[in-house]
Amino acid sequence: MSGAFPARCIEDSAQLAQSRAMKTSIMCLCLTTISAVLPSVQADPQPRQLTILIYDYSGWSKDGLNEVETVTTLLLSRAEIGTRWLHCVGPLADSPRPSLCDGDLTPETVLIRIIPAHLGQPSKLGDPLGAAVINVGYASVFASEVGRHADQFGLTPGTLMGYAVAHEIGHLLLGEKHAASGLMRAVWGKKEYNDMAQRWLGFSLTERQAMRDALTQRLNLGAEQVSLRPSKISSAMSERRPFDSTSSRPTVSTP
Repeated sequence: MSGAFPARCIEDSAQLAQSRAMKTSIMCLCLTTISAVLPSVQADPQPRQLTILIYDYSGWSKDGLNEVETVTTLLLSRAEIGTRWLHCVGPLADSPRPSLCDGDLTPETVLIRIIPAHLGQPSKLGDPLGAAVINVGYASVFASEVGRHADQFGLTPGTLMGYAVAHEIGHLLLGEKHAASGLMRAVWGKKEYNDMAQRWLGFSLTERQAMRDALTQRLNLGAEQVSLRPSKISSAMSERRPFDSTSSRPTVSTP
């Protein structure tokens, strides 16, 4: 029994009947016994932190980028994943420039490009908000498409961008599959956008556990995982470099 919550038997008067006293004593004994067997809450022995490298080629505002960080950090925190943000290109670029901006991608690092617009051909659902290259570990989100959908559904661009970034990070950790509902749904409709406005949209419980497991596995693999990455991430940084991806196309559903 914790000293902060001692078991207490309080008697109303000295003239209580013996049966009443015995009953009260038994109740206290039961409470003490139950409290003693309750499992204690243990802190996570291995905190999980994801480093997010941002390369902003779109001229996104400082306030907008700060909102992106806030929203994405919130969504990942619900999965018990901490975040460390490093801005390599853009108005929030860190000085001095972090060495990770020009080095190898580490197992606990993902890279997000913010580029002006989608460069590929639109699908039947329209232009996507983002796309991920899962086997490399980086993704892009498209500022023009994000701004257009944010205006259409009454969201701030930073809010929608934060959700798009979280969706892409979900793919980088979970793979290409989409979910039937929620943040990892392939096509976002009015319900998802309305839930974003309330900060209700998020990863499912199953997805949160899978993301934690995936990040833990990356950390355990350590240096072995780096060998699966390109030797220098700068090769992926050209603003005009298109890439093919079928992994992530969150967009608005058509009527």
